[in-house]
Amino acid sequence: MQTLLNPLFILSFILAAANQVLELNQVYIWPLHTHLDDLLVLPLTLTIALAAERAYFRKPGFILPWRYTWLAVLLFSVMFEGLLPLLHTKYTADLWDIAAYAAGAVFSVGDEQATS
Repeated sequence: MQTLLNPLFILSFILAAANQVLELNQVYIWPLHTHLDDLLVLPLTLTIALAAERAYFRKPGFILPWRYTWLAVLLFSVMFEGLLPLLHTKYTADLWDIAAYAAGAVFSVGDEQATS
């Protein structure tokens, strides 16, 4: 489980948790409130997926291929910026969120390749 000790994962987890605590206490700081979760979701999700792949296949040096990462960006974008706003008025589509997903993906993949 060395993968989950990656500094980017730990920092992303702490920042996401802190942002959620602020929101639960009705403290909304722009742009953290609107985009931080979107920036951090893929580093968190992809690191957990990577840890699962490495553990399941017993290949500690495995690196997620770029196509998995960009597929994740596409799926998150379609689901959370395309379908969810159509199904629930509580949610809105935002191109900046898609940019945040992509930026988070670049950071997560770049960091993982640098530390492997």
